[in-house]
Amino acid sequence: MKNNSLNVPMIVIDSKNNRIRIHRNTLHLLGDPEYIQLLVNPERLMIAVLSSQKLKTANVIRWDRIAENRSCELYSKILIRQLGSICPYWKKNGKYRLYGACVSEGLFIQFDMSSAEEVGKEVLI
Repeated sequence: MKNNSLNVPMIVIDSKNNRIRIHRNTLHLLGDPEYIQLLVNPERLMIAVLSSQKLKTANVIRWDRIAENRSCELYSKILIRQLGSICPYWKKNGKYRLYGACVSEGLFIQFDMSSAEEVGKEVLI
């Protein structure tokens, strides 16, 4: 499913570079927060991104960097490995795009890991 709408939240999980890229439009849908948290529900294969206060588990959003890159990038080898163990059909060095949905009037956005699309795979014509 390809979706180019700016109103559809999106993240990319890149296991080769141990990176989670949260696109700017996703952050806009959360109200341009200063901090975010990632929550993972392994039983339901869901990831949630929610705006947060400054807590130990929150990640700061560097808006000056987002203006240049159009996304926020979080790096964690441990988290990427854990996500890979939850989704064993994901390739070890794969890159996956997930589309999300706003929940509870935009308080958080959830992403279904079972519907992830592989990015950058070769297409034979």
